[in-house]
Amino acid sequence: MGLFRIAIVAAVGVALLPSDREHQQQLYQRASSATSWAVTFCDRNAATCEQAAGLWGEFKKKAEFGIELALDMVRDGNAVNNDAAKSKDAIVSPAEGRLATSSIVKTTLTSADLKPEWRGKVAKR
Repeated sequence: MGLFRIAIVAAVGVALLPSDREHQQQLYQRASSATSWAVTFCDRNAATCEQAAGLWGEFKKKAEFGIELALDMVRDGNAVNNDAAKSKDAIVSPAEGRLATSSIVKTTLTSADLKPEWRGKVAKR
């Protein structure tokens, strides 16, 4: 579906391009001057670019810290879960050991007890 959308946008973009040489030349000159204007922004506004570079550096440091923190939390969470599972497996009460080893567990519940009651509204016909 995404490829189809891209194809439609590209087709509309091509359809909107001018067909005669004079208009094509004007569009080319405007695109060229806009590109030149964008590329030379830092030459015209040095203070703004310096400030933006400082902010970008801080942003990168914070992003690196956030990624490291998330990875550490995932690693520590897995380690804690693995340790808890190992310790739980290691400590088994005698009653739990008997229940785990027995293949048939006796219960006093009937099949009617195990069925949940209907909680929804009764459908009217």
